[in-house]
Amino acid sequence: MEEVTESEAAQNNITVNGPFQPLFSVKVPDAVKNGEILQFNIKVFKPDTDELICTVSRQYEDLEWLQHCLMTENNINGIILPPLPAKPETDAKAAEKNTKKQLGSSTNVLMADEFHVHCHSVEKYLVLVLEHEVLGKDKETLNNFLCQQEPPIRAKLKRGIMSRLSSAVEEARKGQHRDIDEYFHKQREWSTEYSKAAKEASQNFNRMLIAQMRLAGCYGHFATTMSAMDVYRDATSVQINMLLSKTAEGMEDSKRGMEVLCVNDEKTLARLLDLYDRYMDSVKEMLFRRTSLLVTYEDATKTLEKAKPAKKAAAEDAMTSSKKAYEECTAVAKKELKSFMQQRIISFEGGLSLFAESQIKTARDTYTLLVRTLKAVKEMDI
Repeated sequence: MEEVTESEAAQNNITVNGPFQPLFSVKVPDAVKNGEILQFNIKVFKPDTDELICTVSRQYEDLEWLQHCLMTENNINGIILPPLPAKPETDAKAAEKNTKKQLGSSTNVLMADEFHVHCHSVEKYLVLVLEHEVLGKDKETLNNFLCQQEPPIRAKLKRGIMSRLSSAVEEARKGQHRDIDEYFHKQREWSTEYSKAAKEASQNFNRMLIAQMRLAGCYGHFATTMSAMDVYRDATSVQINMLLSKTAEGMEDSKRGMEVLCVNDEKTLARLLDLYDRYMDSVKEMLFRRTSLLVTYEDATKTLEKAKPAKKAAAEDAMTSSKKAYEECTAVAKKELKSFMQQRIISFEGGLSLFAESQIKTARDTYTLLVRTLKAVKEMDI
């Protein structure tokens, strides 16, 4: 039984490329735990070549700072920002909690750190940034992040309670505002519903993976128990022990098949569902920014209508400026949404195909092994 390779799994994360050429290509092959910090080793190449430019070490907070710089150094109105991956949990308590969640509360085993999952998420995030037609042109920010050995000096990003409260009030005030463009009104409704569906699909798929992991563990316990039942040495007991030993081999084959299935499912669909669960938050944020510009434009228009002669010129300038920002955002947003829809369809087409192929292949391999065990049992002289 073979696991899906990383290169094969990458087929389900295709990005729709236009004429824009990225400044770099990147790979994140591994990560090193330094205390409670996970350091990602990022290999930076010239685009479309294997020529290595440099290798740098970055941690999750550096990614947060990169996202912050991209948002502040570029006009992000209308842009769907690539979503940051989940922050890795590297402390012992988190590892124990994750193990009990996946294998059950009664387990005495501690699962190994899955650094490869975090490496893939970080690599995918950087690829999406580099291939974005706007963010990928921010040469200074990307060069500082990817080509300087020392990470950029970052300020700690904090959001106080007043800031969060202000954002919540703003979203409540503008989030339900009726859009004057029917296309965007439908997109906002779609994004809300699809976001819920994407989150539910990702959570349910992960629950299925956890159930499969626990089932694999049960197969292993069953096999161990049957292999250990070698107490009596009379003729009947010997024959029973031979039968149990051979059956235990079948249980081990089932365990291995289920483990391969879990690994392949995680590489093919789990990552993809998690990515688009996060991506939908970025879509909703983009649409909210556009709605905020629309509200500002409508408020400026109303102010101009009521402005006194002395303030007429200033009100007109404000209305013109807000109208321009809104129209530019709308134009960019339409292009971004079209690209996002294409990317989503292509990604899920590849992901579902690879998922189905791995399911069929693993099932066939497991079946072959179990048939071999069954044949051996039937041929036993009992």
